[in-house]
Amino acid sequence: MNIRLIIFSGIITAFIGAVIGLAAAQIGQRSFDQLKYESPYYKDLHKKYSLIGASLGFIIGVGQECVREMKAQREE
Repeated sequence: MNIRLIIFSGIITAFIGAVIGLAAAQIGQRSFDQLKYESPYYKDLHKKYSLIGASLGFIIGVGQECVREMKAQREE
C-alpha cells in the first residue's frame, strides 16, 4: 500500500470537507455577528463546522483510498 497516496488523499478531502463546513456555517447563519440561537453550545458551533467537515473529509478520503489500494493489490 502506498501510504503517501493515502495521506495525500486524506488531506485533500479534509480540505474539501472544511470548505463544505464553512459553507454550511455561512448558510446556517444570516451573519456571523447575529446568532440565531443563544445557547452556549450553539454560540461557537459555527466555528466547529470547518473542523467537523475536515475530520469527516479526512476519514472518508483515507477510507476510500485504502479501498482503492486494496482493490489494486487484489487484482495483481
